Amino acid sequence: MHILYIVATPIGNMEDITYRAVRTLKEVPLVLAEDTRHSRLLFDHYGITTPMEAYHDFNKEKVTPKYVDYLKNTGDIALISDAGTPGVADPAFNLVRACIHENIEVRAIPGPSAMITALVSSGMPTDHFRFENFSPKKSAQRIHMLERLKETADSTLIFYASPHNVDKFVEEIKVVFGELKIALMRELTKKFEEHIIASPTEILEHFKSHPPKGEFVLIFHPQNKG
Repeated sequence: MHILYIVATPIGNMEDITYRAVRTLKEVPLVLAEDTRHSRLLFDHYGITTPMEAYHDFNKEKVTPKYVDYLKNTGDIALISDAGTPGVADPAFNLVRACIHENIEVRAIPGPSAMITALVSSGMPTDHFRFENFSPKKSAQRIHMLERLKETADSTLIFYASPHNVDKFVEEIKVVFGELKIALMRELTKKFEEHIIASPTEILEHFKSHPPKGEFVLIFHPQNKG
C-alpha cells in the first residue's frame, strides 16, 4: 500500500507553501489537480516536473477507482486543489473517503486555507465556528437557510460568496439578523487584499461605488452587533 498526500497550496501569494509540500510534489510519481493548467503555474514557479492528471467534480466518480488501484499497486499520489487545503469545498473528499475505506494511508500536509485566513483576521469569535460553504443561489433558499441558522447557530458563521450575489446575500443577512457586524474578505494574501468589516448598510453603500469583484469569504456572528 502507498500513501495519498493531501497537499495545501497557496491561496494567492506564491510564497505561502511549505518546504515539505514542495518536496512532496517533486518526489511523488503522480499529482492530481483540480485544474492542471492552473496548477502548472505553481509547478513552473517551483521547478516541479512531476506528471499531473485532472481530478475534479466532473470526473471524480469515474476516476476514483483508478487512483485507488494506483495507490494499492503502483505508488504514492499527491492531491492538490486550485488553491488552499484540499477537501474544503472541493472534490478531494471523495478520494480520501475511498482510500480510508480501502485502508490506504492518507496524510495531510498542512498549509493555507482561505476560510481560516479570513477568520483569524476578522475579529469574530473563534472559539466556535461553522463553515457553510457557498450560500444557495436562489434568494428564497438563502433566506430559509438564514432563518434556520438564526434558530440554531450560536457560533461564528463562515461562507464563501460569489461576486454575482454577495450584495443580495448581505441584504438578506440584514433582513434576518438586523444590523450586525459582517466581515468580508477578498483577494486574500494578494497585492490588492481587501477587508471590509462593517454593518450590512455600510457594506451595501460601499458596493455602490465599488462593485463586488472576485470571490469573498463572508463571516459574521449572530450575536455580534458591534
